[in-house]
Amino acid sequence: MLPVNLDEYSRYVTLDDAELRQLRVAEGVLLRLHRIRGMYAYWLQFPSKVDNDLVQYDMAMFKVSRSLAYEDLHLVKVLLGNLQQTTKEFMRWKINKSLEQDIAAARRAGDFRSVAALSKVLVANNRTDKDDEPDLEFDKIVPQNFEPTDDPTVLGIERIPDLRGKIRALYKRYSNTMIQDADFEEIKEEIKPDEDE
Repeated sequence: MLPVNLDEYSRYVTLDDAELRQLRVAEGVLLRLHRIRGMYAYWLQFPSKVDNDLVQYDMAMFKVSRSLAYEDLHLVKVLLGNLQQTTKEFMRWKINKSLEQDIAAARRAGDFRSVAALSKVLVANNRTDKDDEPDLEFDKIVPQNFEPTDDPTVLGIERIPDLRGKIRALYKRYSNTMIQDADFEEIKEEIKPDEDE
């Protein structure tokens, strides 16, 4: 199977079938787009469903293999978003909407103490009572430029006078790997007679 072209799918996912047929989109791509949309619609209807539930749905609804269903789920998450990863901004928006409705209800009821308390919670939720955190200016960070050196004094180690000459002398002395003949004397083992004999 050919690898999926995400750019192609991102262009096609919002188009209707008539537009896709007009663009002469391959039938396999069209079927996969139907599966992606179907999975996403199911997920929107049941946002608490986990990956395995969505894969099972894709397999049952569209009669595809497990591996293809996992690929479809990956495309859903990449192209349309992962519902299981709600961002702080979304949660803040959701809390704000709920607080605004509660404040309106408290005003209608004439409960201004609750309005004040809810307004305080609204301020805390949006952090409008605190200064904005400064943006970190990563683009102004200049990486340190390291230059290689063989000078040990940069580490605080004293320089050894004529170190290279000493290295050469030791190398010359110990690098002679020629085998030299040594004088030897063969020792004959003396056999002692047993004392019992």
